[in-house]
Amino acid sequence: MRLRQIAIILPALLVFALAGCGSSQPGNNSAEGDNAQPVKATGPVAQTKHYHAELALAGSPAVTPDGKDVLVTVNVTNDGPVPFGTQATTANNVNLGAHSVDTSGRVVDNDLARGTMPEVAPGATVKATILLPVDKMLDRGAQLIPVEEGVAWFNQWGTKPLVVGPFKACSRTSIGNICDASGRPLPVLPAQ
Repeated sequence: MRLRQIAIILPALLVFALAGCGSSQPGNNSAEGDNAQPVKATGPVAQTKHYHAELALAGSPAVTPDGKDVLVTVNVTNDGPVPFGTQATTANNVNLGAHSVDTSGRVVDNDLARGTMPEVAPGATVKATILLPVDKMLDRGAQLIPVEEGVAWFNQWGTKPLVVGPFKACSRTSIGNICDASGRPLPVLPAQ
């Protein structure tokens, strides 16, 4: 007798449970896409799923007073939906990273350098700096791109890397005598 009651009640409960999963329930938007119209893009598409940034060079690269590094300052604009930066990202820090590239643009060193990045709120622009080691930059350039440590480089989400260099040793080999691709010496930062 009990098995017969369970056999009758169980299918009724299942039908009731499945009926409650329909699109008429509050919070269920599954039916909204049935009549959705395609969206026409008229400009830049807002980033909604991942971090995204626009990068621009802020001034000229310069050689540190000891001649060991090239200091590059970058304007980083957050055109994504959430803040990021070295301290803003709770699970994995976001830093300014660099790949070294040969003259054909092929990545030679995927993890050339890292620089900390201030928090960048959506729509805001900040300056971030990175030190590129001169000994690894001669006859090479660098692709600068934010990286969420342990997750991905932003170019995997559509951010275009900022390319600087290539850098060369100038004809004289004194400290700080590093030249850009056209042979002009980079400025040397004053000693602090």
